[in-house]
Amino acid sequence: MSKQTKHWTRTEFIESIDTTWKAYPVRLAQLSEDEQARFTQQQGYARPQDLLAHLGAWMEETRRVMPYLQRDERPPRDYIGDDDFNTRAVQRFAERPYAEVETWYEQQRVALKQLVSQLPDAAFESKRVYRWLFGTIVKHYDEHPLPKRESK
Repeated sequence: MSKQTKHWTRTEFIESIDTTWKAYPVRLAQLSEDEQARFTQQQGYARPQDLLAHLGAWMEETRRVMPYLQRDERPPRDYIGDDDFNTRAVQRFAERPYAEVETWYEQQRVALKQLVSQLPDAAFESKRVYRWLFGTIVKHYDEHPLPKRESK
């Protein structure tokens, strides 16, 4: 993805949601079992669906906090920092198979796209709103980039 060197537009955020994030679970599933295990462990997760649960939970959290951010308020939260949030996200889906988590992830992705599509133009000028969207949509991929497929 891209570093924050320019101001992303609504269209660019939506394009990323429609391309990078839509393809993410498909590309993850295309890795061999060994590649999946190695990659998810490098990312700090035990299973591929744990990583999807983590990513989807931040999409879900974006929808929850956005009304607060639009009012330039600090959103309330019931977790203590990102590590606690991530642990809870994985625990929510601990007994769920990959296909179920992937379906839920896709629901969160579509809902995030809808949110970004419906935000008023002024929201993209708000530092709080923009910083959160950039973090969730752009920087989050930079933190969890999928490995390049090796040519055979």
